Amino acid sequence: MTGLVYKEWKQNRWYILSMILCGAAPLLVLLFFHSQISDIGEAPLRIGGLIAGFLTAGALQMLVLRGDDRKLWGYWITATPDGYNGFLRVKYEMIFAMIVLFLFTLQCVDRGYCAFAADMGNTEVAEISGIAVLLCFVQILLRAIDIPFVYRFGSKKGSFVKLICMIVLTIILLALLFLNIDRLDTFFDSCKKVFSVQNSPLILSVGLVLCLALYYISYRITCRLYLKGVEQYDR
Repeated sequence: MTGLVYKEWKQNRWYILSMILCGAAPLLVLLFFHSQISDIGEAPLRIGGLIAGFLTAGALQMLVLRGDDRKLWGYWITATPDGYNGFLRVKYEMIFAMIVLFLFTLQCVDRGYCAFAADMGNTEVAEISGIAVLLCFVQILLRAIDIPFVYRFGSKKGSFVKLICMIVLTIILLALLFLNIDRLDTFFDSCKKVFSVQNSPLILSVGLVLCLALYYISYRITCRLYLKGVEQYDR
């Protein structure tokens, strides 16, 4: 297992460390567009940097899977003592660690900037770290979906198959909304009550547990599908 950890660190250390830059993206955007803060506004720039960092971090997390969809590697890792289960576990743990590093950096940079702004007399600056927590939940869910497709169909074919599945799911959801359009007001009122400020700590706790459970289920699914994917890899 130590060898697998070292291998992943050696191959993907720059992707892992890049999570620090992604987490600092709101501050970097402010520094880059410093002269335009008065025109655009500070909050839009920080939120734009947060979204850019979130999207970039997600793309980099998927890049650590690149090169693993090869038959030779798949058969070799299956014959090792740790097997493909150990290999996949390290991959899942590494990607989860990247998400945590992104969130940790974002929280530190954002709160540090807010504290600095308060010391300078700007008390109107608000933290955006609350949004960051929700975005990290989204990242966990997206990776839980992405990884099984990559190892089952390969990186290129897996992305295409996932896109088709997402389109079909979107069409089904839109159809359900259209068929129940008369009940949308009741649905939105119920959502407002559930996601109220009083219930937000409970929602975050339940959301975290649910995301972690789905992430583990994704790992188990990938373990079951891995050998089937290896047999169909192009090379």
